[in-house]
Amino acid sequence: CSGIVVFRAMPRTISWLAQLLAWMYEHPYEHDQKAVSAFLRAGERVAFDDQLPVHREDIPKWAYLDPETQFVSARHVDVAGWTGDPDDIVAFHLLHGDSDDAEASRQFASRHGLGVGYTPLLDLFFNRTDVPELYSTGVMPHHASPELREALLRSRWPSPRPTSPGR
Repeated sequence: CSGIVVFRAMPRTISWLAQLLAWMYEHPYEHDQKAVSAFLRAGERVAFDDQLPVHREDIPKWAYLDPETQFVSARHVDVAGWTGDPDDIVAFHLLHGDSDDAEASRQFASRHGLGVGYTPLLDLFFNRTDVPELYSTGVMPHHASPELREALLRSRWPSPRPTSPGR
């Protein structure tokens, strides 16, 4: 669950995304990530296959981003966090764990001493006037600020990563 999606502006992708957004407009009760997965036929279901407006042959080519070392998430829930080298991170999803009310996530967080308390990472990583090089150079945040490094490393799992309780 990285919460990060990258789209290429190709005709098939544009058509697929337009159909997805139209379907989500008509089905506002459905979760966006679940709908994306269903429209890609990647595991989640929001309707029977023949009820989705996109046929299998019209699905754009896609692949999973690496959620462990490159496209990582804050470790606020059982399926998030990362491993590896901080210098390899491409994007850090500032996941708000309190939005996940799954009992399994709360149990996992409690067992690993995480709490499902939210660290305000958006405030911590952005609008940092005290670290101006974040906005004027290519320096990585964890090299520019010990506070940002500590926040990033709080979401890092030891290797091997603990087994998630699953849902």
